[in-house]
Amino acid sequence: MIDDVQNVSVKSGNHGFIGIVVLLILMGLMVCMVPVYMQNRINHLYGNFYSLREKVNLLNREILLQEFEINKLTSLEYLAGFAEHAGLGLYDVPVKVMVSGVPNE
Repeated sequence: MIDDVQNVSVKSGNHGFIGIVVLLILMGLMVCMVPVYMQNRINHLYGNFYSLREKVNLLNREILLQEFEINKLTSLEYLAGFAEHAGLGLYDVPVKVMVSGVPNE
């Protein structure tokens, strides 16, 4: 009976040693895999950053083109050409519609 008790304690000691070794191996794998995972996440985030920055640049380009078009349409040369085409007579002498500033007699 004493031999059986001693054998059991020896076997549990081996299982404890194997458990510690397996735990150390798992910790080593984690130490090796975490930097790779973090690098992949950083690369993914940089990819998202650059694609969003490209979209922002395209939208800013569209804004500048719209502002250029607005400035072109509101320029005096364009308005003068449109007035001549529409027959508005932009440079004609204005006609006085109502007399103002004359005292009543």
